[in-house]
Amino acid sequence: MALRIGFDLDGVLADMEEAIVREAVTLFGMTQAAAPEQRQSASMADLVPDEVADDAPLRHEVQLTTRQRRQLWRHIRGIDGFWESLDEIEPGIVERLAHTADNRRWEIIFLTRRPATAGRTAQVQSQRWLEKKGFRLPSVYVVTASRGLIATALTLDIVVDDTPENCVDVASDSKARTIAIFRNQEKLPPPILNRMGIHIVDSTAKCLDLLVEIDSSLAQPQPSRIERVMRTLGLKEPTSV
Repeated sequence: MALRIGFDLDGVLADMEEAIVREAVTLFGMTQAAAPEQRQSASMADLVPDEVADDAPLRHEVQLTTRQRRQLWRHIRGIDGFWESLDEIEPGIVERLAHTADNRRWEIIFLTRRPATAGRTAQVQSQRWLEKKGFRLPSVYVVTASRGLIATALTLDIVVDDTPENCVDVASDSKARTIAIFRNQEKLPPPILNRMGIHIVDSTAKCLDLLVEIDSSLAQPQPSRIERVMRTLGLKEPTSV
């Protein structure tokens, strides 16, 4: 049976943060440096509008005031095709995902909370971006509700996300496995991720390796109940005739 996998876009495949910081530097003439204590508390909520705010940790040393954040997003919403302009967060990762999914017959659904900008809808811009990067005929779902409820509704087996809050949501409200991509090597992942049995990796490339490993293990014949009991007791399994 083919795995059904939900992939978040920003922070997992697309580098939204780099693009937003670049626009902030252009607007405010700021540098990307901040005090260490600011960096420890900074998250994507310091850059994105309230309706898409999340707790994914920032890689850049940047924070904005509420006023600057509003001004920044008014500017970004006016950029025609902003979501199509993003770079991959790991060069070639979209094409690698497409190739692996095709070979292993995975069903991929891309999840995003991207707000509207000038030009085409966020969904269409996301589809065009994925196709340009090497993933043909992508299915993009613009999220407006709980990730856990969406994972249940779409009967997803696995969800990949870089936002701890979303990962916990999926693990709590669905039967899907969750893989958290936590790139910030200067901070420890929130302890709740380990407590809830959420897999943690530091790159999308390692996530794909893990997905292949999971898929391969599911394809292996599962031992019968008698075989499991005998192995537990350290008894010799019967020889097949």
